[in-house]
Amino acid sequence: MSLPYVTVIIPAYRAADTLPAALASIRTCGLPPDQVEVIIASDDGQDYATRFTDPMLAFTPVGPVRSGAGPARNRALAQARGNFIAYLDADDTWSPGYLAALVPLARRHGAAFGLTSVYSDGKELMQLPRRDGFTLSLEDFGATGASYHPVLERHQARPFTNQPSQDVRHAVELLARLGGTAPLGQARYCLNLNPDSATADGTFARRVGLAYQRHIAQIEAGEGDIPDAMRARCAQVFRDKDRLNHAFTNSATPGLSYYDFVAAWQQDRA
Repeated sequence: MSLPYVTVIIPAYRAADTLPAALASIRTCGLPPDQVEVIIASDDGQDYATRFTDPMLAFTPVGPVRSGAGPARNRALAQARGNFIAYLDADDTWSPGYLAALVPLARRHGAAFGLTSVYSDGKELMQLPRRDGFTLSLEDFGATGASYHPVLERHQARPFTNQPSQDVRHAVELLARLGGTAPLGQARYCLNLNPDSATADGTFARRVGLAYQRHIAQIEAGEGDIPDAMRARCAQVFRDKDRLNHAFTNSATPGLSYYDFVAAWQQDRA
């Protein structure tokens, strides 16, 4: 059997209800099915292989429970066979043609990112970054408060840490190795706000604020695969995110979600 061209990594925690939509979006990614491998990394003790059957699917061994999204992604990454890696959360989706748009850019530049479209109750809340352009920079991560998801060459994929915002840390380190910027394709990563997700927990803002401080300390202490000349910019990303998180916790209307707050915050500055 030929090796897949792209491996898509999906961490799965209580994801049986949302995975069908995520997988359906992968099937419209624009690449032939035999060029795509999808690895589902169970993190809830469920054997997803008994629920989902498709030639493109592979599964990490069942066992770990609540180890975290970072360790789950690392288990899948250890099994990945593709020349390129892409990431998708189990409750999110891709716009049609996602990989067809981003893989050629990643092949030329080492990695590429799509736009992030944030959805709440099935309606698009905002699309980030708001400015027009075809390049994503380190500063976009701090300025928008959003996460962006790379398609990258396999040799550029590094292990994830195990703390909140580990996906942002992974992407920031990647951008730093590429000089601070990467192509921004017009395909969309559709981030679906889930009231049952960890980010919706009332304590998440406090926990992620503490994580931002750990990221800053680790980056400044020399941890992570980051060129020394880029460490100050990487640390500033998390300072900017921490500042926005503080603004949310101190001034957001009770009941307002983080991304609703960010949308209003950005509109005020438009």
